[in-house]
Amino acid sequence: MNIEFEYRYRDWGNFKRYGAVVFQNHQSLTCEEVCQRARRALTDGQFFDASHLGIPELFFSDSPFDSDLDHGEHEFCSASETELQENDVPNRDIQDFLLRMEALAVTHK
Repeated sequence: MNIEFEYRYRDWGNFKRYGAVVFQNHQSLTCEEVCQRARRALTDGQFFDASHLGIPELFFSDSPFDSDLDHGEHEFCSASETELQENDVPNRDIQDFLLRMEALAVTHK
């Protein structure tokens, strides 16, 4: 079963945009393991730079950048099993995505 990684961008005005990426799961990781590993690797257990992880950014592109409202961090929401087809553009396995996330956490500490 594939894994759907759900995340969002929330600006300082609390406006939100949601997104999800579906990854292959050849190692049959559980959703609990994916969530635990993600939360350990992310800033404050939830924040990350989507561009560093190679997933789509969810910024509000229909309005100009406002330094009072906008920032560069996305927020991890959840991971769940899905029968949806994988849509990660580099076509990664969730294990590879988590390893990238964990490697970035080490370099940013």
